[in-house]
Parts: sequence; structure tokens; C-alpha cells
Amino acid sequence: MTEKISSLGDKAVAAVQNNVTQALGLIYGLGMLTWTAFNQMNSNYWAYFLTEICGLEPTVMGTVKAVTGVGEWFFVIIAAIIIERVWLKHGQYRSWLLVAPPATFVCLLMTFVDPVFLDMGAKTAWMIFFQIVGGFFASFFMIAATSIVPVISHTEADRTLLSQRKAQGNMLVKVLFAAVSLPAILAINGLVYRVPAGENAQNAGPAGFTVLALIFGIIMIVMFIVMFKKIDGMDPTQKICEERALAKKEGKEVPAIPKGDKVSLGEMLKYWLTNLPALIGLFAEIIRFIAQMTIMSMSMYVFTYAFGDVAMSAVMLTACNIVGLIATFVSEPLARTLGIRNTYLIGIGISGVSMIACYFIGATGQMAFIVCICACFFGMNFMNGTMMGMQSNAIAYGEWRDGKTAKAFIMSTFQWCPKIANAVAGLLTGFGLAAIGFTRGMEATPELAQGMINIICIIPAVAFVIAFVAFFFGYRLDSKKMAQIADDLEKRREQGDILPG
Repeated sequence: MTEKISSLGDKAVAAVQNNVTQALGLIYGLGMLTWTAFNQMNSNYWAYFLTEICGLEPTVMGTVKAVTGVGEWFFVIIAAIIIERVWLKHGQYRSWLLVAPPATFVCLLMTFVDPVFLDMGAKTAWMIFFQIVGGFFASFFMIAATSIVPVISHTEADRTLLSQRKAQGNMLVKVLFAAVSLPAILAINGLVYRVPAGENAQNAGPAGFTVLALIFGIIMIVMFIVMFKKIDGMDPTQKICEERALAKKEGKEVPAIPKGDKVSLGEMLKYWLTNLPALIGLFAEIIRFIAQMTIMSMSMYVFTYAFGDVAMSAVMLTACNIVGLIATFVSEPLARTLGIRNTYLIGIGISGVSMIACYFIGATGQMAFIVCICACFFGMNFMNGTMMGMQSNAIAYGEWRDGKTAKAFIMSTFQWCPKIANAVAGLLTGFGLAAIGFTRGMEATPELAQGMINIICIIPAVAFVIAFVAFFFGYRLDSKKMAQIADDLEKRREQGDILPG
């Protein structure tokens, strides 16, 4: 990109000449947390919904999650290419914050509806279709929202601020979600099906899950509209996109997008595949999500069949998310002092040690199990709090090295993390449950309890060990290196050699 900064418009100039403010960080965090709330329905309850409400066998559930994970992963790539090549009216990134959330809401809501009029084969196809299509639309606004971060932040400190506010917002809503979601599901099912909340009301029918997904989805749409309005002028492509839309509306000649501003598919792949920090960061985040999704997917099973107290699942998730929220505040000054790389490594280490401990003592009682899982969440939220800064640093490194980058495409690869992890964790948990002999509604036994503890502990523990080694040796962007990169890129911006993004 070779346009002068002054040609971007007054709003864009103002946005890039100032550091990211606390107010902007707060608005960004509030916008992103609403998607987290809606998506928590899938992370926490979908596997349980498929087996206990829809009646799918565990192996079928695992296959559904694997297929949808692969399908969503593929369509993330398509969404990234579309964002890089198709610039809508309100800017390359900003436009998608407005148009994609409603479509996402409709599709994902259908995954919490039990289509009783279908047989099991058709019901499975229903779930796969709506999950993949909903994930496709979600990719647009998530890629756009994360791609805007390296556009408006130029230093590691700015990236740390935005990354931490996103993480803090996400953890805050997870605390609230864990505290209210299961009691709400039990209460709604109790009213609809006239089943006392303490008598497995969660299994009475789909109403509680469906209503809760409906509420969180509507809130998400509203907040993304607010976010869309608040970042007006911060997308460097907004001015040219609005000029093109206006010219088309008035029947005038549509201004061409400057040659070189759009990145070809070959360039996208080149900038990504030759960026080692981006590849290692992607791998580490896939590992984190595999661990997190395994824990979330298995928690309802563990407390229902191993500990015989499903209500304690909500207690544990609430405790985990409170600990995680604390971790994002602890990790923020740590990241400013030690740097994003070192803080991320500390998080991997804490998480791995916690899950190894859980393997040895988790089955001894509910409190020992909860303490170990909470400690793991503390470490994972060191990773979560620095994740976006780590990604943005990798993009800044690529732009510094090559003079050009494909922000949307590279940031989109990090959207693969939950997709790939969903497939892997779904397969591992689904077939793991089958391997220990679990069937729907079976009586709890000590062997079953230990088998479930093994699944929820061994998968994350092994994953974190692998992630630590890979990140330590493969991601070398420390604070000193990033300060050099920031200085060099700022000099190029002052010379007008690159756009502020």
C-alpha cells in the first residue's frame, strides 16, 4: 500500500496519530464479549445437548463435532479470501461487523433446536449444516474484528491493551455465563416441562438451551452494531469504500482501488507460510483450545456421572472463569514488564503442571478436581490475555520483513484454532467416552469415574507440554525485537511508504 496517510480522511488520521486509549479498549472488549457469551452455548453445552437431548450416540456426537470443525475450518479460509478481495461499503474490515452477526445468530440458534420430526440421520445432517454455515458467517465478523487490531495499534503496549481488554471482557462474561446459564436452563425446563430443577431437569427437553441461546444471540447483534458505530473512521479502507459506494449509487464512475492494495491469493499464502512466528502462534493456540474444549465438553459428564452432582459443574465453571478473569489482570502488568512472549510461556507452563496434578489427584474428590481445573484456567488466561497481541506482533514482523502483509488472511488463520480444536477435541472426547464403555443414562461406577477423569486430564496435559516446547523454540519475538520493528515501521509511515494499518 503506497497511499499517503493524509489521503485517508480526518478520522483515520486522528486514529493512527494517537495511541490506543483505555476508552477504545473498553468499547472493543465489550463488543467482543457478546460473541463469547453466545459462543459459550456451543462450547459448554452443545456436546451434552447432542447426546442427552437429541439422543445421538457419543461416537456420532464426536463425528458431528469433527465434521463441523473441519467444515468451519475450510470456510474460514474462504471468508478470509473474500475479506481480502471484496471491500464492502463501510470498509474492508468494518462492514462485516454489521452484516455478519444476524446470519450467524439464525444459523447457530438452530443447533439448539431439537428437530423431533426428523430421524437420527436427518437430525445429524441438520446439526452439521447449521453449525458449519453459522461458523462461516461468524468467521467474517471475527476476522474483521481481529484484523482491525494491528491496523489501529502500532506498539506492543497498544496491542497488549487491546488484547487484555478483549480477554478481560471475555472472562467477565464467562463468569456471568457460568453463574447463570445452567440455573437458567434448569429453571426454564422446570417451568416448561414441570420437572423440579434437582431432578435432572437439564435432560427434560431443549427449551432451556434454546431460550438461552436466543437471548445471548440478540444481545450479540445489538452490541456488534454499537461496535460498528464506535470504530467509525478507524478502518483505513473506509474512505475509498464509501466513495466507491456513493459513486455507484449516483451513477458516476466508480473510483478504482489503488493497484497493490488488494493482496492476491498467492501473496496471502506466501506471507503466511513464511512467517514462522505466525505459524507457531497458530499451533500454540490450537493446543490451548483443544485443552479448553476438552475440559468444557467433559465437565457435565464428569459431574453427572463421576461425582453425581451436576450443579457443581456450574460452580466449577464459575470458579474457573473468576480465576481466569483475575489472571487477565495479573498478566497485563506482567506482559508490559516481561513482554508478550514470556508471559504466554508462563501461561502454558502453569496450565500443563495443573493438568498433570489433576491426573494424579482429581479423582480423590470434587474440591481437588475443581482446584486443579481452576489453576489450569489461570494459566490459560495468561495465554488468552496475550493471544491477540502475540498474533499482531507476528503480523507486524511480517510487514517489517516483507514491506506488505495480508492481515485479514493471517488473522483468519487464528480463527481456525477453535474450529480445528473442536474437531480434535470432539473426536478425542467422543471416542474416549466410547472407549471407557460410556452409554447414555448408564449407572456410575468407579471405573467410569476414573475413565472420565483420565480423558479430561491427559489430553490437555500432553497438549500443553507439546505447546511449551514449540513456542519456546519457534516464537522469538521478544520485547526488544518488537521495539525495533515498531521504530522501523513508524519511520516508513512517516515517509508515507505504507498505510497506517
